[in-house]
Formats: sequence, structure tokens, C-alpha cells
Amino acid sequence: MRPGGLRQRVIPRVMALSVAAAVAVARGGDPAGETILRNVEARLAAVHDYAVTLDVVADIERLNVPPMHATMYFKQPDKVHIDAEGFAMLPREGLQPNVGKLLGRYAVAGVAKDTLDGIAVRKVTLLAKSDRSFPRSLTVYVNPQRWTTERIVTSGAADRLATISFTYVQVEGVWLPGGMTAAFALAPPDSSGIDLPAGPLRPQQKPRNGTVTVRYSNYRLNTGLSDDIFAKDAPSR
Repeated sequence: MRPGGLRQRVIPRVMALSVAAAVAVARGGDPAGETILRNVEARLAAVHDYAVTLDVVADIERLNVPPMHATMYFKQPDKVHIDAEGFAMLPREGLQPNVGKLLGRYAVAGVAKDTLDGIAVRKVTLLAKSDRSFPRSLTVYVNPQRWTTERIVTSGAADRLATISFTYVQVEGVWLPGGMTAAFALAPPDSSGIDLPAGPLRPQQKPRNGTVTVRYSNYRLNTGLSDDIFAKDAPSR
């Protein structure tokens, strides 16, 4: 596989996984857990649109990924457009997820009080309702003082694990991501789901470990972005 093709598969998947996990909302599960996660969603109610600069640095085993620079545009309820320099496949849904699309996919398995870096948080555990949903389980740590997602731990198969941590900045009275770091282990790029024997046909390969760091800067909120910006983007599914 070409290195560029691998980069286009690995980085979008990790980032989409990371921020999709952050906003998973349960339906029909623990009412307290659903309320907590809906409060996370409600925090953005005053944001009608925004533009933000993204700087992405990836450190992945056995893979050379140059730093990436992009501008993301968002407009309620779910319009996203990304202008990227040299990297055209940043995950739109991962960077600005549509909570409504995730309703019904996960059930709240439990809610508990916890601490994270000395801060009191609520720990919400979510389980996928369908075998087709990935990741299979999520643990979301929410700061109830400002309703921000501080950390997400996701798990699927043994070779698909991620811990995602966030920092925040306050922009015009709204807490928005200032940084995100995802530490993960990914299956080898030739894992296609076909059960081939090890040996000459497909040598055993170790999962790729690494981190992806995203820095958000220069937010521009509620500027009245035109729908024309998003006209060429395929609708989210």
C-alpha cells in the first residue's frame, strides 16, 4: 500500500473515532447518563456557526506522516467543510460530530462519580446496541461544572484501543476544544477481515501504536457563514 493511502486510512479513522466517542448519546438507558451527555450537547446551543484553524501532528510507528494544517467550517445543525493543505481527508464527522446521528446506537451501562487529574467528573459507560457499531464500548469522562468531555476511552477488538484527552478554551463564553490528543493501537493496514493463514501469503504484523494531536486555534464564531461554503460537500450519512 502507498504511504499516502495508509495515512488517509489511519488518521481519519483515529480522529473520527476519538471525537465520535466524545458525543455518543444514549436512548433508553440510564436517565442520568443521558442527561449528562445531553448537557454536553446543549453547551453548543449558542454556536450557530464557526470557523477554526486546525494543526495536526501524528506520531505513528513505522509511518512518516507530515504535519497537517486545515481550516474547518461548521454551521448548525450538521454542515461541515474542511479546507486542508496537502491532506484532503480530515474526518468531518469526527471534528464536528452530529449527535442526532448517534442517538440509539449506544445504551448507558452505568454512571459513576470519579476524579480525573484531581477534578471531579462523571464517568459514563456506554455499550453498543448493535454488533455493527464501532467502537463496541465507550467510557466518557465529563466535567459537570462546564459540561465538557475531558477524556474518552474506547475499546473494540484487542488491537483497536484509544484514549483521547481534551483541553478547552473559552470563546465568547462557550467552552470549545483547544487541543485533543489520541493515543491508540491500530490493526496492521492489510487487515481486511479475510482469514488468511500466516506465512508467505501474509506475514504476521504488529499493530501500529501512536498518537495524533490536534490544536484548535483562531475560532471565529457566529459570523453568518454562507451555505455556499458547504455546497460541494456530500451530506453526512
